Amino acid sequence: MCVGSNLESRVVLEGLIATGAKIVGLVTLPEGSPAVSDYVDLHPLCEEHGIETIDTANINGRSTIEAIAGLEPDYLYTLGWSQLFGDELLSLPNRYVVGSHPSPLPEGRGRAPVAWTILQGCRRSAVTLFRMDIGVDSGPILCQKWFSVPQQGYAGDLYELVAANLRDAFCELHEAQQSGTVIPELVQPVDGSSYRAKRTPADGHIDFCQSAESIERLVRAVSFPYPGAYSYYEGSKVIFWRASLLEIPNHVGTPGQILLKRNGRLLVQAGDSPLWLFDSTGGGGAEPTAVLRVGCKLGYAVEDELHRLQNELSRLRGEWDTWRQHREAA
Repeated sequence: MCVGSNLESRVVLEGLIATGAKIVGLVTLPEGSPAVSDYVDLHPLCEEHGIETIDTANINGRSTIEAIAGLEPDYLYTLGWSQLFGDELLSLPNRYVVGSHPSPLPEGRGRAPVAWTILQGCRRSAVTLFRMDIGVDSGPILCQKWFSVPQQGYAGDLYELVAANLRDAFCELHEAQQSGTVIPELVQPVDGSSYRAKRTPADGHIDFCQSAESIERLVRAVSFPYPGAYSYYEGSKVIFWRASLLEIPNHVGTPGQILLKRNGRLLVQAGDSPLWLFDSTGGGGAEPTAVLRVGCKLGYAVEDELHRLQNELSRLRGEWDTWRQHREAA
């Protein structure tokens, strides 16, 4: 039995199906779940291959527990799921629950592994399958597959690598389990473990006072399938999906200032040097490059905005006092 609801879940599930694995069910998110940026509706794939689906927003909920128990799985493969598993859920399979994580455990436990791998500048990474316990990515390791992180790669590039390696790891593990091969379990050492914090769409906000290299890395880390790196222009949100530090003209300006427009790209000043930003979308999904003008600045001048809001608040208080005085006099 499997658990998953995202792009990598689909890749792994298709790989297991291709090997002839007997998958009795899939626990997944309901159709159209907006809370997961890389959500994929796996219901059609399961229907095509006769796999029962269990929809849930709470993996530890009573109805979910009962539905899983009713299918009596030998193993529970976690292909891609962000919620922690409780004791009752962990005890349901006849054998055990297999967890998966796109990092070389015990390094990089926790959330947002793809984004953090890029943000931390990792040259190599791994996917890890482990026997899940009550901790956070802490169970004994069953399988680990290493790969090189592409230089200047984007989140989507790394995501594809992770998905392909997870597919291969799960297929190899399943074959070993079916053949009765003894699978060695490596207890994760306490020393050397590290944890990565949760990330939200707001973490994609671009601070143009940071270095050009930091901003370029942020754009790559939160690009598709994630929400993207963003700033504001004249009150509208602008998302940038691509960035480059190559062939930077000799221009200088203040942080956030648009210095040049060329072939749909914007040369924008960062804290130490300019960088190219491109493939942008606006709040309505439109390409905003045409309305972004050279010389103008992205983002907000915070103190100016606070001053404007303070003046507006004073004006509204004055109107309120005048209205109240008129009402009391009436």
